[in-house]
Amino acid sequence: MRVLITTDGSEDSYKAVRSYIHLTHATQHDINILYVMPRIAIGRDAGYFQLEQEREAAGALNTVKEIFREVGEVIKTELKQGDAAQAIVQVAKDGEYDLIVMGRKGRGGFREYLLGSVSRYVVQNAPCSVFIGR
Repeated sequence: MRVLITTDGSEDSYKAVRSYIHLTHATQHDINILYVMPRIAIGRDAGYFQLEQEREAAGALNTVKEIFREVGEVIKTELKQGDAAQAIVQVAKDGEYDLIVMGRKGRGGFREYLLGSVSRYVVQNAPCSVFIGR
């Protein structure tokens, strides 16, 4: 089974990972962790924001890797840039994943309120089953 686990560094995304491990024991699965950084508008501070995003991404990916390391699993990580919902669906399609694991709500705040949630878009458009952890 090919499993795509998404994280945005939110506690809900970490809870989803722990729930997935608890339910499946993560055995015999090809697991890839995905973090999608939003695109940064070009401007004089763009370099600073890019570095901050990369630091956040590295921290989130390392946290998920550590969760899996605790149960003896080695996983792959992937970093993308763009719209999170669209990127998750595209990676799932391209990688022919069997399951997407993600948190119910991330760190979207007001933007999520206005535009709709990433998890809702993924559930409606994913080419495979989606496990939403809370």
